[in-house]
Amino acid sequence: MAVSAPDRPDAEALAWLALARAPGLGPVRAAALVDVFGSASAAVAARGRAAPSVPGLSADRARAALATVDVAGADVEVARGARVGARLVAFGGGDYPALWHPSDGWPPVLWVRGAWPAALRAPSPHALAVVGARRASGEACAFAASVAERAAWAGAWVVSGLAFGVDAAAHAGAIDAARGGAPAATIAVLASGVDRPTPAAHRDLARSVLDVGGGLVAAAAIGAAPPPGGFPVRNRWIAGLSGAVAVLEAGATSGALHTASAALELGREVLVAPARPWDAHAAGSLALLGDGAQPLIDPDDGWRALPTAGTLGALIRGPLHHVPAPAPWDALLGDAPLDVADLAAASGLAIGAALAALEAGVIAGWARRGGASGYRRTAARVANG
Repeated sequence: MAVSAPDRPDAEALAWLALARAPGLGPVRAAALVDVFGSASAAVAARGRAAPSVPGLSADRARAALATVDVAGADVEVARGARVGARLVAFGGGDYPALWHPSDGWPPVLWVRGAWPAALRAPSPHALAVVGARRASGEACAFAASVAERAAWAGAWVVSGLAFGVDAAAHAGAIDAARGGAPAATIAVLASGVDRPTPAAHRDLARSVLDVGGGLVAAAAIGAAPPPGGFPVRNRWIAGLSGAVAVLEAGATSGALHTASAALELGREVLVAPARPWDAHAAGSLALLGDGAQPLIDPDDGWRALPTAGTLGALIRGPLHHVPAPAPWDALLGDAPLDVADLAAASGLAIGAALAALEAGVIAGWARRGGASGYRRTAARVANG
């Protein structure tokens, strides 16, 4: 299938691309030069002339840095991007994330393939990041898929990094929801070029992301492999495109902790799935909970933590089916969680028997966990339309 070529970037976007690719310049210094010259185009046009000093660069070093700016190379990259259907998003344009600024270390340019929804670029992104261990347990991956699926049905985009484990499960859950008609899909944030998704084993997954109306986004050059140190930086971008971050089964050195840390710096909510205290694979998750992160107990807790969750209304959009609760739970469970001890007393069952029945209901789909030891009925679902 032929790939339609996106519109050619304007002169300012092309200048930002050239500055972004200049060796040793970086977003903060590039932004300082642009502030001095008044625009990226003016900064690029100053190549070969005297340059003023800026924070982090003397006048001589600023002139030397500008001398490395390769406008022709930026043109070549734009042509490569067009061949793979990628479009350039540059600082100053209307489709650049609202709260990002290169002076704060955010990339001045991004390449996007597929969807680039306004919900991600808003000051309060209507998107949920789902991240965690690469070597995650099957249970953690299944829960990640459920969290992502529920978010997509609620209309929230799911953001992750295409890595093995939790990332892949999150993308897969959102993909399944999108295939079923959910109003949102998933965005994969890459450390490599958007035409070279990594790991290579997940290139079929990346194609599935695009096939269901999702997107791939990266700051790396077209065709580029992940640079040294690129993954921790990429994890910050995941947080920056999300209104909340859900962490599942993160170890003490997990990259998911970079995402959580960046989210906290940005004032985003961080939710963590509780884990076994003796499990070293979840030491990072336990540390986040100890530092005050909110527990992620129910798959719907993820999208409900978004600042924009109140715009979704009372009903969750989803497949046109509902699993009815059997008696006596159909009469006992409500929209608000009730403690298992109270439910046991109302049902006439011992607490152990009530807990077993309610957990079976969670698996069957007619009950949801809520709070430390509570249960509620599953929210009604309606078809899209």
